[in-house]
Amino acid sequence: MKNLFYRKLNGMAWLKEKASFKLKAIAGIALMLIAFFTISAFTNDAGTGAMIAPFIGLAAIKRDPNAGGSSLDEKKQLLNDIQDMIDKGTKDAATKTELEALKTKLENSVSKEELKAVSDEAIRLAGIVKAMGENGGKQADMSIKGQVAAWVTANKTILEAIKSGQKHDLPSLTIKVASPMTPANTLNSSAYLPQPEFEAGINDIVRVKPTFWDYLKKGRTNSAAYVWVNKKNPLGAAAFIAPGVLKPGVSFEIATEISNAKKIAVSEKMATELLQDIDGFTSWVENELAYQLKQKLNSTLMTGTLSSTVPAGIQTISDTFSLTTVKTTNPNHWDAIRACVAQLRSQNFEGVITAFVNPIDKANMDLTKAQSQGQLFIPADAGAVIVEDNNIPVGYVQVAILDLFKVLIYQDFMMAFGWENDDFTKNLVTAIAEMRIHSFHSENNDGAFIYDTFANIETAITLS
Repeated sequence: MKNLFYRKLNGMAWLKEKASFKLKAIAGIALMLIAFFTISAFTNDAGTGAMIAPFIGLAAIKRDPNAGGSSLDEKKQLLNDIQDMIDKGTKDAATKTELEALKTKLENSVSKEELKAVSDEAIRLAGIVKAMGENGGKQADMSIKGQVAAWVTANKTILEAIKSGQKHDLPSLTIKVASPMTPANTLNSSAYLPQPEFEAGINDIVRVKPTFWDYLKKGRTNSAAYVWVNKKNPLGAAAFIAPGVLKPGVSFEIATEISNAKKIAVSEKMATELLQDIDGFTSWVENELAYQLKQKLNSTLMTGTLSSTVPAGIQTISDTFSLTTVKTTNPNHWDAIRACVAQLRSQNFEGVITAFVNPIDKANMDLTKAQSQGQLFIPADAGAVIVEDNNIPVGYVQVAILDLFKVLIYQDFMMAFGWENDDFTKNLVTAIAEMRIHSFHSENNDGAFIYDTFANIETAITLS
């Protein structure tokens, strides 16, 4: 009765006391649950043990620095926590690399600000490690598609039962936000994110260029047959005579030569889909056809053997070095070219002389040293324009008066696309490129071209 009376008399105080007791009990239970789930979250399936240490250390760093405790102790604890995550917390190589980098950064940190920055990053990585612990050690797919797929897998039995007509309670689907968002859990293995950007054009193949063709002077004609007249066999000579004496006579013969246009062509076959789907593919095809045609022109005009379809190359109509009256001691490549120029001039040829040499030979020429002093040798004027050309073999030289090696274009370089035969039904397109030219020299200009080795020329001009 006393108790009952007491409760009635002090009803409000009693209710407050009861409510306080309940709140304390609930708070205690909540703390126990938090501790339980904290420990469980860092226990993996492989039985590596409870990852409690990271939370202990991180909590220490996050507390008020004025509340007591040593920064050195906190740093040591945090180092241990990070090492535990490296050793036990993750098998993911990328995450482990981040943790190792963070450990190195922590070892070198000295200020409280640096310590706090490292602890914040460690907390972020601890969250990733925890998420991977819940996902078998792998980065969880936190995309909407990935979460739906995981929900379907987890409730597969219930879904199959519902599908068969049975009644079941189906757990709700809660879409979680990927935190922190990383490329691994956000891009969802997309090949097109981030959006790629393509460099304009194409990087062409580094190949031998048609240097000789580029240096040749080209004319033009409107005929497939080109004829020229040569003056031949002059007789007689002028003379000083007395009054009334018969004046001496002179005469000469004439003869014609003819060049028939030669055709060069190349083709390339491709699917129409390539032309439709790839921007710029048409121009790439055109560039390749142009290169192939010009390079073949270049090599043939250098080395071709004359036939009904092939023009004569300059090397096949060239002479070797034969002048016997130019001599010097210790001749070098510069001397050899100068001797070739002397041979052409001694045969009364006029015009600009060009010497084509391999880049290796040109480099050796430039690096020639004065024998007595070891300094760079400064050559005299060789009398020719020297051109580096990879089409010339190492050790050889082509010397020529290019004005006397004629090239006339009869039909310009042209290109066309089209179908042929059953290619139309196969969606195959053929691209062709072709050109018709004359290439010739007058027989009166035989000797205007020299092709020989440096070794032969230098031997011939060595003063014995």
